[in-house]
Amino acid sequence: MTDIYQGDPKIRITENGAEIDFPGDGGQPEMDQGVENLVLISLFTRQGWPGNYYFKNIDNQIGSDYEITAEKPITLSSIEALRQSTIKALKNQALGDVDSAVTVLSQGQRRNVIKVQPPNENINEIVLQKNGLNWILQAAKGQGEL
Repeated sequence: MTDIYQGDPKIRITENGAEIDFPGDGGQPEMDQGVENLVLISLFTRQGWPGNYYFKNIDNQIGSDYEITAEKPITLSSIEALRQSTIKALKNQALGDVDSAVTVLSQGQRRNVIKVQPPNENINEIVLQKNGLNWILQAAKGQGEL
């Protein structure tokens, strides 16, 4: 079992955006020891984020077209564009090898199964599902290689 008080503050995707849980009485947030935060920040921070002003090194700047790409009508080309947007947004040494598979579940629902394998670690599988305007996140640590 992992210690919920070690790592970075864990970001959870909710119907109203993102939130950080504070399960204890001492004001300590639940922490994340995996790669979920990096994936979520990389995908859901839009291009042109004003905070990039403080990162003079362009390699440290963040922002992707993931959400904008996901808002497009469902076509074969838009599904492939979302897959490519995922891989581009997650191009980061800390995430290592990245793979993305996008499927359409029903009208307006897309599922993106993202597999990341940081160097010398197991595969982490992150499933993002878009239901209308909202995103749902599931993350699980896997075994093996991509």
